[in-house]
Amino acid sequence: MLTGLVAAAAATALLAIVADWDEAKPKVFYLLKPLTTILIAGIAWIAPESDYRSWLLIGLALSLAGDICLMFDGNLAFMGGLSSFLLAHVVFMWAFVHGIDIVHVPWWAGVFVLYGLVFSFVLLPKAGALKLPVLVYGTVLMGMAITASVRWVNVGGTGGLLAFIGACLFVISDSSLGARKFLGPYRGAQGLILSTYWASIALIAASALDAPA
Repeated sequence: MLTGLVAAAAATALLAIVADWDEAKPKVFYLLKPLTTILIAGIAWIAPESDYRSWLLIGLALSLAGDICLMFDGNLAFMGGLSSFLLAHVVFMWAFVHGIDIVHVPWWAGVFVLYGLVFSFVLLPKAGALKLPVLVYGTVLMGMAITASVRWVNVGGTGGLLAFIGACLFVISDSSLGARKFLGPYRGAQGLILSTYWASIALIAASALDAPA
């Protein structure tokens, strides 16, 4: 079943990216985009039952809401997507550290703090009225990556590594989206944003397959 879910999600993701390449998006795109996220959530759904799996499913449901908002243009839709993904990151943060008795934060996780500071310095002057929401979102996004680092170091295993790589890809995806939104469009932006996003949540979902009970 896992193989079928991964294959189906990969196929719908590729079709969605191709459909989205056309500025006049075909109607099928509005089906393929949420369907891909639903299929990816199915990877976590078939994982052994655990608190970690339950929290990930909530985070993935919030990500699905964000996906739907970001299919549309305008600041209102962008804020809806931003809010949904902000809550998703908070849930992922809790999932990553939930059940860890003694939290050891690796020194190298500071690279996410440095990256967040540099990216904010570049992005915020262009964010206009959205400056504060973008700043809050960026802070939470870096926090999500740091807690994924904590999970990998403290829990280890394949699941910990998958969660960490997934979090890093989420940072790449959201950074690419922010750059397009506030610094201007660039060639291949949507393909980069969607491919890294779906890869990120797929790895995070798959981390539930190797989570402690």
